[in-house]
Amino acid sequence: MNAITPDHYKTESGLQVWDATRYMSGNMAQAFQYVYRAGHKGSEVEDLRKAVAFLEDWKQHNDAPIMGNIYRNLAHHEAPLRDLLWSAEEWKRPILNAVWYMDYFGDAIYGEEARLYAYPPMMEKLKARITALEGGGNG
Repeated sequence: MNAITPDHYKTESGLQVWDATRYMSGNMAQAFQYVYRAGHKGSEVEDLRKAVAFLEDWKQHNDAPIMGNIYRNLAHHEAPLRDLLWSAEEWKRPILNAVWYMDYFGDAIYGEEARLYAYPPMMEKLKARITALEGGGNG
């Protein structure tokens, strides 16, 4: 481990979180990174609260979906995501997957508005995890 490539941001194979987030918009990249590292550096609750803050800002300010606007080869950019998902704890996988796809597709996920259909269940999972960690549930 070193200050530039700390262990809490990489997989066992050496893949870095930035291999998946470098093409993402600011809020979504930050949220993805905080969820991925949660429980591996400092307070898990604090990292998840930071992720929630970035996601709430994304929802309020129509953060541009950089990947979907610039990069059309989804399979190429999805490969690092898949490696990161399989290295993450199981509870994180649907959240990380939702963040990545909401950024890639912007508002349209399978023809549906991301802010209406993908965002609420993802945020519910994040907030349930925070509540469980604080002793208020079993997230």
